[in-house]
Amino acid sequence: MKALLKILFLLIFAGITFSACEKKSSEIVVPEEKGPKWGYIDHSGKFVIKPKFRRVKSFHEGLAAADLHARWGFIDKEGNFKIPRQYEDVKDFAGGYAGVQIGGKWGVVDKNGELVVPCEHIDVGVAHEVNPDAEDHAVLLPYKSKEDNLWGFKDFGPHGQGDIYPQWAQVKNFNDGLCPVQDPKSGKWGYINNKGEVVIPYKFDSASVFQDRVAECMMGDDFLWVDQIGTLAEKSRLQSNQLFSEGVALQQRKGKFVFINRKGKRAFRKKFRYADNFSEGLAVVQPLRSIKRGFIDTRGHLVIDAIYDDARGFSDQVAAVRVDPDEFFKIYNENGTPKDGSKKKPEESDEDGDDRDEDGEKIEPKDGEAAHEEDTKSDTDAEKSDKSEKSEKSEASDKSVKDKDADSEKTEKSDKAEKPAKSEKSEKSEKADKADKDKE
Repeated sequence: MKALLKILFLLIFAGITFSACEKKSSEIVVPEEKGPKWGYIDHSGKFVIKPKFRRVKSFHEGLAAADLHARWGFIDKEGNFKIPRQYEDVKDFAGGYAGVQIGGKWGVVDKNGELVVPCEHIDVGVAHEVNPDAEDHAVLLPYKSKEDNLWGFKDFGPHGQGDIYPQWAQVKNFNDGLCPVQDPKSGKWGYINNKGEVVIPYKFDSASVFQDRVAECMMGDDFLWVDQIGTLAEKSRLQSNQLFSEGVALQQRKGKFVFINRKGKRAFRKKFRYADNFSEGLAVVQPLRSIKRGFIDTRGHLVIDAIYDDARGFSDQVAAVRVDPDEFFKIYNENGTPKDGSKKKPEESDEDGDDRDEDGEKIEPKDGEAAHEEDTKSDTDAEKSDKSEKSEKSEASDKSVKDKDADSEKTEKSDKAEKPAKSEKSEKSEKADKADKDKE
């Protein structure tokens, strides 16, 4: 009996202890991590979402993936989590859907956070409308099947043609009604419609997504444009719409990043330690003499100072930037201006010494920039001409005044010379009259 009571007492004590430990464990709060954090700025450089996230991705369709500690969720433009942090990895939203990973497998959620495709696939891509100009707005999302390790498509309707079973080694996404896919046997690329039918045969070594009803492909060394019925046209890479963004393309030369125009020449003289493609009129750059990153416009002017530890391109009117908030806000305000009121430091020159690039070719300005420079030059020439004309008129006027002064002086001298002469004649006349009177 005593032994039974002893066992019962031990069981009760163990249960109380376990309950207390469980309660204590549930109350544990993960401490806030110190160091660099990600936030978002607008086009003026002002923080619209304060830096507080460990990892982030760019905004798409009003939502961005963000992570505070170890799990991803989705935030809105206010920085609030609209879809809770519970995913190991995520993809960007597109077409109203985003890929999410749980337990090493991928599924799909909608904007409400509802799991519309179970997490059971090896991988998923990014959803896109089959044809944004069409009225049906059919949306297809690529997925990689766990059964055969091939790619197919999930149809999210509402007026689609149904799922397309996995059969390709690689796929991209739909646009203008077609999607580039890679044949697993030949390794060549072709294009399918949203029924899964091959409409442009497998014959390309590489293939891009259609843009403005044209795709860019490679066959051997030939760079080709392909239309929606498969007509080919050989082009120069400088005509590429995929490589060029807002009139310029990024190129790396001798370890430095430069931007070129469609003539293949440098768009402006500045070189950078790091640079990214233009988006919404601005590009992320790291100047040669800086360890920080900022943003330039399409003329190469630094319009948002290089004060960030890291930065991403603009999307949905905001850009992700990383700073250490404890240190950053000791020096800068939320709009990126120095707290001590000091003016912006002059840009350190990242330019070449002349208007030629490393190959000795003359650097040509971008379209529009040349016109601006010509207008400026024309204005300057006009100003010089006006100044010259005014100067000539002024000199002529001064000369005229001087001539008048000289004439005046001559007149005065002449008057002075005539007065003594008249005086002498008057004296002689008076003497003659006096002599005549004496004779009488």
